[in-house]
Amino acid sequence: MKRSLQAALLLGALAGCAGIPSQEGFGRIVGSWQGRNVNELIAAWGPPAGTYRMPDGNSMYTYHEGQIVASSCTVNFTVDRAQRIVGWRFAGSACRAVSPR
Repeated sequence: MKRSLQAALLLGALAGCAGIPSQEGFGRIVGSWQGRNVNELIAAWGPPAGTYRMPDGNSMYTYHEGQIVASSCTVNFTVDRAQRIVGWRFAGSACRAVSPR
């Protein structure tokens, strides 16, 4: 399990007093990486589960958590040639966290 993805999921589980974990909150956490260098992401989240070189020259870095499809979370970051995160998306019912303030 990747450290930061695990931390985001744990924040969601422990946030009873701070708010209700949601996919919107998780999206804010993931979105906060936009514009940052991919090396910072790897240092925080650990090595990705997979990488893919896209036809336009960008790369996609994939992180995945969960063994069961009904309770999983997959996060994809798109990285440009300058190593900057230019896009992201996530899918899965376990992609929940409380929004950072």
